[in-house]
Amino acid sequence: MFWRIAHNVALAEEQLGGNPDEVGDRFYDLLTTLRFLPNSPTFTGAGTPLGQLAACFVLPISDDMGRDTSGIFQTLRDAALIQQTGGGNGFSFSEIRHKGSIVNTSAGLATGPVGFLRVYDRSFGEIAQGGTRRGANMAVLRVDHPDIRDFIECKTDENQITNFNISVGITDAFMEAVEVDATYELIAPHTGEAVETVRAREIFDLIVKQARHNGEPGVLFMDAANRQNPLPHIYELAATNPCGEQFLGPYENCCLGSINLAQHLGVNGTVDWEKLMESVQLSTRFLDDVVTANAYVPAVPQLLDAALRARRIGLGIMGLGDLMYHVNVRYGTAEAEEFAAQLMEFVRYHCMHTSVDLARQRGPFSAIKGSIYDPDDLKWVPPFPLSPHSRNFGRPEVDWDGIADGIRIHGIRNAAQTTVAPTGTIATVAGCEGYGCEPTFALAYVRHVDDGGNDLELTYVSPLFEKALLDAGVDETARSRIMDHVLESGSCQGVTDVPADIQHTFVVSQDISAEEHVRMQGAIQAFVDNSISKTCNFPADSTEDDVAQAYRLAWDLGCKGLTVYVTGTRKKVVLATRETVQNVTEEQP
Repeated sequence: MFWRIAHNVALAEEQLGGNPDEVGDRFYDLLTTLRFLPNSPTFTGAGTPLGQLAACFVLPISDDMGRDTSGIFQTLRDAALIQQTGGGNGFSFSEIRHKGSIVNTSAGLATGPVGFLRVYDRSFGEIAQGGTRRGANMAVLRVDHPDIRDFIECKTDENQITNFNISVGITDAFMEAVEVDATYELIAPHTGEAVETVRAREIFDLIVKQARHNGEPGVLFMDAANRQNPLPHIYELAATNPCGEQFLGPYENCCLGSINLAQHLGVNGTVDWEKLMESVQLSTRFLDDVVTANAYVPAVPQLLDAALRARRIGLGIMGLGDLMYHVNVRYGTAEAEEFAAQLMEFVRYHCMHTSVDLARQRGPFSAIKGSIYDPDDLKWVPPFPLSPHSRNFGRPEVDWDGIADGIRIHGIRNAAQTTVAPTGTIATVAGCEGYGCEPTFALAYVRHVDDGGNDLELTYVSPLFEKALLDAGVDETARSRIMDHVLESGSCQGVTDVPADIQHTFVVSQDISAEEHVRMQGAIQAFVDNSISKTCNFPADSTEDDVAQAYRLAWDLGCKGLTVYVTGTRKKVVLATRETVQNVTEEQP
């Protein structure tokens, strides 16, 4: 399988001036050593007749039933074809006129975005994504749309609209109004007229209430995303992929891949920075080759045009939790924030350095003129941390001025370079304990797998935790008592037999406060040019005010979105501890 992926992606080198056999062998080594893995569609599509390698797309929806190329039902057709190839879709429903407004051509009343969202949901329920799984989708509605209340509440029942995640597109103006308890206007998208004036806190409180209820909707901070939009001369960003880590323009896609940090452990609790640099450089080349090798969906030609125009890639990380266990840094602390920021800065720096070098060899992305990377009018500025770095993790220095100089000379190959995806599938393949940039979910948990329509439960216990106990000399009897507790709760905190230093480092998601989750996301976001898929986990007794404070903090820190989840508020989850499963079962009628 790895040979098929590596050598078929490397065939792009024939068009790009490289040696396919030599580069293919290097890609093969990169994959088989599990230092990097691409998104799932590259696994399933490379070297097959399908040939579609991208995980996610964003499609526009205009206020039109089908005459327009981005009309409601034309876009539904395009999305269905994408899902058949293994890709997921994101949509902004914000241009659709509100429910009950007049439709002049028919003298009827408009269905509204939520009604058409339900149409899309039912359609996607009949389509297996890539022939293997139900389609993943994201629906976005701006907070100033007249139907925003209906949208926020449309998934109160988690069994409704099951093929979509939903997110509210939040503006700075809205959050500023929330802060001072001011009003704002709901605007009819087809006329630009205000149809209602409402208290911002009314809508904010409704978002918070629903998110506390079952985790939806999420929020997207649209102005934060558009401040780093690489192509503002072409479009305004309005939607993301299904998991929210990729803001994309109309018809754009992103080929994702993640560096496995668990394969970059240095000696004596350090990071192997040299190996990490080499992996980032080769992974960046791999993803740029994917842009060329991808067959996309020939029946939707706009996809190829948009991909080659920007050559977006999304290099991210997985196994951050594993690496933090290794370097003895407790996830969620100020030390962890700086460690994660320094690490992500290193990844982004070497990704951009490689992209500039690829531009020197192959040329920059075609839409670079007028973009933030325009060599003749460079608007891109180097990223900087939320707080100045003060700790030494042995990381080599980076030269951001050198990147700017390189762009002015050569341009840059890829309009977007980094993202952090959830990596649920590929992190499992790689054996990571921490998915994406998340902490480890639990030291022991139950994983639910769809096995031909049946719910298969798999029990997992952390090998890193077991090894730490052995290395600390904890005897077999004590280890047995520890495991009994951990299998029930997922955490080792407060367990007498667990040494204090292990308790300090081996924290899991439930041990980390909501504020710590958000601050970690903010620290990482500072060095990610696109966005991050991360969940802010809350304990079962969290209040709506706790959720509201998390949203405010995320906005203050410059996060581009936030998803929250209060333990036990959903009946259907992929990962759960035995204790959570038992509590949910007891609450069911």
